Amino acid sequence: MNDEVRPRGQRARLWVSWLVVSVLLGYGVAQTAVTAAKLFTS
Repeated sequence: MNDEVRPRGQRARLWVSWLVVSVLLGYGVAQTAVTAAKLFTS
């Protein structure tokens, strides 16, 4: 896929979508790590 084919607004929306997904995924991983640490240390 060529970047010049997509309109500028669509590319910006794609970046925002990836950013939201990355933040949520990072939050889920952090919560899992905290929960696992609590399970294994108590």
